[in-house]
Amino acid sequence: MRVRDFMSTNVVSVDEKTLIDDARKIMDAHKIRRLPVMKKDKLVGLVTKHMLLEASPSPATSLSIHELHYLLAKMTVKDIMIKNPYTISPDMPAEEALQLGQEKGYGAFPVMENNRLVGVVTESDIVRMMTRVLGVKEKGKRIDIRASNEFGTMKKIMEILDKNKTVLLSMLTLPPEEWEKDWLVMLRLKGEDAGPIAKELKSSGFNVTYVG
Repeated sequence: MRVRDFMSTNVVSVDEKTLIDDARKIMDAHKIRRLPVMKKDKLVGLVTKHMLLEASPSPATSLSIHELHYLLAKMTVKDIMIKNPYTISPDMPAEEALQLGQEKGYGAFPVMENNRLVGVVTESDIVRMMTRVLGVKEKGKRIDIRASNEFGTMKKIMEILDKNKTVLLSMLTLPPEEWEKDWLVMLRLKGEDAGPIAKELKSSGFNVTYVG
């Protein structure tokens, strides 16, 4: 799955000269927390709702309350935005986008293609994507297995599912931690009772650690 498969394409953006108060109203109206900032058709920055709420002039304590309010009323998103924000390609694999966000501590990325803003990916988009990948919207049961990464392991599991005509909603594998030996294989199966499948997996030598 690529970024283009789950990014938001109805991007709401603002001009760099947009007043902070106006940007806040735009965010509230569209129920969003980030705004790409444009200069003509070029992406030049990114502002978040937190940045707008925290916006204030430089700490000049000699200013009166009225002067501070006047300065705030004149501030634009250009004054507080993240300049030249990190962007990603719509062809980036989903897992790379997720890893990049974790590494850099970013909650969103503007998506650029041919020097044009084509979308935005946020942590909410990634959560929705993971929900689809894991098949959690469909009713089913889960089985966790501890297994080696030897060739043939996945084949054996799939043969058991096929023999029992069990629909696999999703399968996720996690590598072992340093102190562990086997991989964690998480199966989500369509149906009301995973007991018979778990029993057959155990009888075939698999270490079933969870059924539910």
